[in-house]
Amino acid sequence: MKRRLSILTAFLSLIALSGCAFYVSEDSYARAARNEYVMKFSAFDASKSILRSKVLRALEDRGWIVESDGDPIKAKLYEIRQTAVASFSVSDNSISVDTKGSMVDGNKPYVPVRYVNNVIASVRKYLDKGK
Repeated sequence: MKRRLSILTAFLSLIALSGCAFYVSEDSYARAARNEYVMKFSAFDASKSILRSKVLRALEDRGWIVESDGDPIKAKLYEIRQTAVASFSVSDNSISVDTKGSMVDGNKPYVPVRYVNNVIASVRKYLDKGK
């Protein structure tokens, strides 16, 4: 009985965690429908070079594939149903992210808000820790 319960718990946990990879918010579709592919973030209190290095590190840590580390930084993230495409334009104290070209289920445009927000959260964390 104990073994069945632990197997069931593990299975339900796996389903709950994998659900995150399937979920795309309505806002992500709505932004794409309005052609609002650019997300802007500011108040980093860091120079362009420092901010750029933190963006590259955050992309790597979050599983993005950096296709170009130029200006802008171009990256892709492949998930089960989603292909997130982003160009990160970095300047002093701010980051602008253009996500045009991101798709769900191969043909539905969307803005990968959650994935971009995760990268920005990592950038802020690295800046706070001074790493």
